[in-house]
Amino acid sequence: MTPIGQLVSSLSQRLAHAGIESSTSEARSLIAFAAGVEPSRLVFLDSLESQQETLVARYVDQRCEGTPLQQIMGYAYFRHTRVRVGPGVFIPRPETEVLAGWAIDQVNRGRTSVVELCAGSGAISLAIAQESRPAHHWAVELSENAFGYLVENLRSTTVVPVHDDMATALRQLNGTIDLVVANPPYIPEIDRESLPVDVSHDPSTALFSGVDGLDHLRTVAQVAKRLLKPGSVVGSEHGDDQAEQVRRIFESTGFVNIKTHLDLTSRPRFVTATKPDME
Repeated sequence: MTPIGQLVSSLSQRLAHAGIESSTSEARSLIAFAAGVEPSRLVFLDSLESQQETLVARYVDQRCEGTPLQQIMGYAYFRHTRVRVGPGVFIPRPETEVLAGWAIDQVNRGRTSVVELCAGSGAISLAIAQESRPAHHWAVELSENAFGYLVENLRSTTVVPVHDDMATALRQLNGTIDLVVANPPYIPEIDRESLPVDVSHDPSTALFSGVDGLDHLRTVAQVAKRLLKPGSVVGSEHGDDQAEQVRRIFESTGFVNIKTHLDLTSRPRFVTATKPDME
């Protein structure tokens, strides 16, 4: 049996050789996952059992082949929680945590009805449910594969999962919602062949959105206008090179007070806008 420190070092070298930047951190995560402990508990282990070493070797093989770490482990961390992920559902990214934080602030300031569009795993809705005051809350997702993860991740909350196309979903709520939030697909089709290997493991329906990458964002703007009551707000993620185009989309849809917000790396990442009190 290999001592833990030596195992971390050897596996980290393999991951680094495969081009994985955070190789030591990921080696520790995969070893801990194989051992059934949190990475912080590795310091208390001398070595793995032989079957655990075999297991972690398989995980490292998968990671070196490009399978995302979160997909191997079956979960992803998002803000202060952990969400189930796997094949067929988009893996939530840290940059989306700022959008979720904005939405949480909106609910804590008194907005009492929420709809998440393009909900995927439900990471944003779960964060809102766990970190803000109670609200009437719906999460809409079209993909059947992703919807299974959505239901599982929101099981302990009062959020209502909705399996539907956002373009036509929740018409019974038209004009009654305080807050719409979305992380829609926004990658242009032309970029399909140039994606990093990690990203290419996400479902294509959660990534690509027409020639300019903005087809889903146009729909988000239209659906938000339909669902929101006057004076209420929408927040939607977008690509870091799409800020100006996205602002124009929301302006042409009739929104006001349109603002671009930065993510954790200070890149333009999401837009917020208000439905006017009178049109």
